[in-house]
Amino acid sequence: MPATTVDCDVVFFDLRDTLGDVDRPGHLALYRPSTEKLLDAMRDLVGLRLGVITNLPAEVSAEQGRRMIAEAVVTEHDGSVVHLADILDPQGIVINHEAKVDKPEPAIYHFAADQMRVPIERCLFVGENLIEVLAAEAAGMRGVLKPSPPGKEFQPAVITRQGESVRDSGRAFEEFLEQEHLLGERIFACGSRIVQALDSVHQAQDIPPGVRTAMGMFVYTLTNFADQAHLKAEEAIVPLAVARGMPPDHARWMFDQHDQARAYWEAIRVAWRRIQNGDPRDVTYAISDFRRCTEGFVLLFRAHAVRENDELYPELGRHLTDADDATVLSIVRHTGPPDIGPYAAIVGAMEEALDNAHIADAAAPARGTDDPDSADRATRTTGKA
Repeated sequence: MPATTVDCDVVFFDLRDTLGDVDRPGHLALYRPSTEKLLDAMRDLVGLRLGVITNLPAEVSAEQGRRMIAEAVVTEHDGSVVHLADILDPQGIVINHEAKVDKPEPAIYHFAADQMRVPIERCLFVGENLIEVLAAEAAGMRGVLKPSPPGKEFQPAVITRQGESVRDSGRAFEEFLEQEHLLGERIFACGSRIVQALDSVHQAQDIPPGVRTAMGMFVYTLTNFADQAHLKAEEAIVPLAVARGMPPDHARWMFDQHDQARAYWEAIRVAWRRIQNGDPRDVTYAISDFRRCTEGFVLLFRAHAVRENDELYPELGRHLTDADDATVLSIVRHTGPPDIGPYAAIVGAMEEALDNAHIADAAAPARGTDDPDSADRATRTTGKA
């Protein structure tokens, strides 16, 4: 490790909204690729030891928090996975339950410095919460406020390739969109559970309250996240790759399936409106339409996401330059909302509503192909965080 030329030895990061999203209790989805770039730079270029200081809610134990950190994926290339715990100093994982104090109390920053056995004035704290950063400075650490949502601190600088393989171009945009696919997988699972719940329901009053809540959130998420934030972003990238020489017909299937999905979503929205209207002579058909269109969408897009991850994204990435990659990331963030965190929260609430209604996901993910490697590709789609 290179000797540091800055006047500190350790950098502590906040977790939530700084390094990633805690999209449900005990699960951390790191921002990719920005978190990897940030941690690598601090450790390998600046030469600092890395730690985290995090407040866990009362219902999440310190043991669960350590497991969350151990399982959070920083990067994955050619079957090799680096988890967050792999690059943190073991003494640098500071959890409020173990410190017996929460941020922004000064004592937790002193506890963190003592754990790393360095003077507090040689520590740096980085987080998105201004109060916590100021508290760290008041306790004696240096403090840096990190932008949230992430990524803006990397633009317009070029993010170069990070490990090209047959199924991964190494482009930053690919990591970013594949992370959104993780949220998509959770949406698909909710849709599958709603389909299961509606199998034996024929009247609006027979829909369990939790399922009705989930149906409304499902429609909201499709309308405000899936189309606005994701599909339109993907469609904005293709013309740039075509300009660089990609045959246009190589992406035609994506546009066709996007249009098919939008047709499903419009049908689902109309069916949901009919269910809410409650016409006793129509509601049975409306519930059936909602169920069948949701099932069609889930079956199509579970396979669609796998094909995009393993076929389309790598081809797009191979045609784009490093400068194009940085431009594409900026376009993606301008196309949809700058932060998908609120939509992750809605999906979490949808999952909770279905859990309370005791509806499990009995559907296995579609593989999208019959070849022997299909299971590996499906795992890659869902196993990144």
